[in-house]
Amino acid sequence: MEILLGLNLFLLFILVGMFAIWIWAMIDIITSKFKEDLMQVVWLLVVFFLPFIGVLLYLLLGRNMKLIPQDEQNPSHKYDHLTKLKSLLDEGILTPEEYEAEKAKLLNRL
Repeated sequence: MEILLGLNLFLLFILVGMFAIWIWAMIDIITSKFKEDLMQVVWLLVVFFLPFIGVLLYLLLGRNMKLIPQDEQNPSHKYDHLTKLKSLLDEGILTPEEYEAEKAKLLNRL
């Protein structure tokens, strides 16, 4: 009898975990931008109607179809921009207040 209770508890944890991953995949699909707009709808339907297989397929294939934000594509771009801002400050084109404001905006995006 104790074995059945342990087995039922184990299966409950597995089901709760699978449900949590399914919910995460649905939220990730809804909040992400894809290279093609139709792919978002397709992945949403696949994951919704084929929960286990759909989530596996999305994790293996679908996440590669998402658009990568420009800032994440090349992180050194931010540092290059900071260097340009500093050179503009040194040349007198930017005031120290403008430099600090631009630098704060840029660093807040990190």
